[in-house]
Amino acid sequence: MEKLNFENIGEVFNKVTDTPEWEELQNKFNYCSDIFLLGHGGNLAVADHASADISRLSNGTKNAQAPGSAIVATSLINDTSFDDWMVQWLQQRTVSYTENQLDKSLVLGISSSGTSGDIIRALEHANLKGMQIGVITSYPFKVKIPNLTEVIQGVEFYHTAEVLSLLLTYQLTAGSGKATPPIFQNKPKDLEQLNRQSGASKERKYSYPDEQVNIAIDFDGVIHKNTKGYFDGTIYDEPIEGTREALEKISNKYTIIIHTAKARHDRGFVDGKSGKQLIWEWLENHNLDQFISKVTSEKPRAVAYIDDKSIQFSSWSDVLDQVENLDKSL
Repeated sequence: MEKLNFENIGEVFNKVTDTPEWEELQNKFNYCSDIFLLGHGGNLAVADHASADISRLSNGTKNAQAPGSAIVATSLINDTSFDDWMVQWLQQRTVSYTENQLDKSLVLGISSSGTSGDIIRALEHANLKGMQIGVITSYPFKVKIPNLTEVIQGVEFYHTAEVLSLLLTYQLTAGSGKATPPIFQNKPKDLEQLNRQSGASKERKYSYPDEQVNIAIDFDGVIHKNTKGYFDGTIYDEPIEGTREALEKISNKYTIIIHTAKARHDRGFVDGKSGKQLIWEWLENHNLDQFISKVTSEKPRAVAYIDDKSIQFSSWSDVLDQVENLDKSL
């Protein structure tokens, strides 16, 4: 019996994921909160399958969507044209998006031939809207689109291209630090267990899983320079040197939670905004929000707490010595 030729798909997978273009696409995927996957024919089903698992496996950190069915596609084609139906679908789902939401949205096309007019038009539209764009394609696009990350598979058969495209979407999930579970271990509780990042300490008996996944970090004096103290209540200073690099490295292994008195409910509004709102706004302005999962005034469960005013406990005698010396350090 003649066996189906899958063109050494494992070797092709490794070759593709070792390219600079793949690294660029992975970075875009990790940066974005909303993922829009587009394809037609067999790739419409690939996009639909991938969107469902990207959302499911991300633990709520990513919202992935695809047109979903040939019924949707043919309805939109009837209302517009073959080349414009994906643009119409994207417009319907992003009409109320803010500039920041558009920037954190990735439109990912899946093509076999590299000549898909509907995908090309959708990517051009997304680029003009300020969205991140990428494509997984077997053959290079003949149309050059600014800012497009083009991952080329270089395979010959449709069946190889479609299976490989689906595998690559799972790699995007794995590359974002989320687990792709084995069979029989795909329940929410199983995923929670699998998603405890490697290197985190072992969970203590009778404790909570997030105790060994979270790292809690203070804001003022650790992330924000805060050279003038409270001042006028605004967040006026620059990040402390090395903040971005440190947060990025820590976030690859742990979930970062900012805990700060600035987020307390009894803190007065400044310019009509709460302390928590001001922090998120400042984080976004300095492109640091992508590394933070939560801002709170409560002490979260965590493996460690990073604070410029902390006294590390080893013994009460040592603590008392440090307390006695507090006045001298002020």
